[in-house]
Amino acid sequence: MYNIILVCTIHSEIGKCNSSELHQIIESINPDVIFEEICPDLFDRIYKKNDIPFEPLEIKAIKRYLQDHAIEHIPVDIDPDPNLSLNDIKYMFDAFKKYDVYKKLDIEQYKMTETDGFSFLNSKRFTQLHEEKKLTETRLMEFMMTQIQQTRIYKLFYEEQETRENSWLQNIYNYSKKYTYNKAIFYCGASHRKSIKQKIEEFERKEQSKLIWTFYGD
Repeated sequence: MYNIILVCTIHSEIGKCNSSELHQIIESINPDVIFEEICPDLFDRIYKKNDIPFEPLEIKAIKRYLQDHAIEHIPVDIDPDPNLSLNDIKYMFDAFKKYDVYKKLDIEQYKMTETDGFSFLNSKRFTQLHEEKKLTETRLMEFMMTQIQQTRIYKLFYEEQETRENSWLQNIYNYSKKYTYNKAIFYCGASHRKSIKQKIEEFERKEQSKLIWTFYGD
């Protein structure tokens, strides 16, 4: 009981990282619950109102799975920070990509995602690359012309990531206290893999209900 497999993904289809591949992973796990990295409002817009112009690959895969399986799927994310827009985030990462040292890491990550798909996104190599990129970000900000603006966005962005990750896990543990299930999937962006692992260890120490976590690819 209460087995949860963490599957790391990205939200856009790139080569072998696509909705068909993810659907095969979901089929192979055969969960009776899926915890989704989306907020309740977006969940309603996607599954009840059907009014979003673009569906991330995870949504495509889950919708396909739901056609043949009557399971629960639960939104565990929170609403976006109103002080941080998607344009802000794009501005920040576009600025980093102007530097060859960062661009090289970004290209390697893209190419390996394209060729190896979910096996790469759920690997130690992805985590290593992501940590290298974060370290490079902090170094680049020390001498960027737009340092003040970059620092503001950077701080808000990673504070939001921290808050969201804690909310995901708290919502999963809260659900698990109320309902029983045998096997669940929790999917989230691959950039959260390392920090989510660390937070799970913290939650396991403080929570009375003990969940059995497995990390896809380990």
